[in-house]
Amino acid sequence: MYLPLDLVEAVFLNLISYDVRYQFKEGELWVLLPKETVPKRNLAVKAIIIDAGHGGKDPGTSDPTGYFEKEVSLGVARYTYLYLRKYYPEIRVEMVRKDDRFVELEDRSKFANQVLRDTRDVIFISFHCNASLSDKAAGFEVYYLSQSPSTEAARETALLENRYIGKNKNPVVSQIQSQMLSSVTQRRSKKLADAVANQYEKGLSPEIPSRGVKKADFSVLRGSLMPAVLVEMGYLTNPEESKRLRDKSFQKKIARSVIKGIHEYASSKD
Repeated sequence: MYLPLDLVEAVFLNLISYDVRYQFKEGELWVLLPKETVPKRNLAVKAIIIDAGHGGKDPGTSDPTGYFEKEVSLGVARYTYLYLRKYYPEIRVEMVRKDDRFVELEDRSKFANQVLRDTRDVIFISFHCNASLSDKAAGFEVYYLSQSPSTEAARETALLENRYIGKNKNPVVSQIQSQMLSSVTQRRSKKLADAVANQYEKGLSPEIPSRGVKKADFSVLRGSLMPAVLVEMGYLTNPEESKRLRDKSFQKKIARSVIKGIHEYASSKD
């Protein structure tokens, strides 16, 4: 019996309660089943990693005026950090970068995993802006990790965001990246993506419409061993959305909406 990868992944994520480690590799499916199932527990968040996409020599995409993605992502990341510190002082909040500097994708994951070792319940949020050859393309997307992208456009977005993978990979991170995907971590990542997308749409639509929750193989998500999502906040190549994304008040709205999504995720049952 032949099954598409999407269906196999859906079974692992939605129909099997315990953790299944798996990997699609060269036409084969490798599966590692645990000897004992992990007991269920409620979701909790004790630490949040905020990743402002790009930075330094990697500006990301830009609008026609030359305003770069790295500036938008850092602005929203800073507001998210400040609001989380204000409203949830009991939660540990860390930023991957606090200024305009370049951080390797592998080092972003390594930093997040260091926090994970200290604090068991961690989530990872990465902020980005989208781009298109058409200035009519519009909307936000929330991604979680998968080896089988939702669409060809999702695959292309992942390739675009992954282009600054370092030549000399950290051997520890390379080892982490070679591990099988965890169905429990993916399930929680999808739950987090759904919650963030729901609150983003409530807070920012119709200014920036929803393009839905999608999945793709982002390097920064693959290396992070906790529930992780990547938010494409809107299209900088769309004049109207670019104007909004540059606006500080609108960046604050994005930050508040994402935090509401985190709260929805943390309040739900696993």
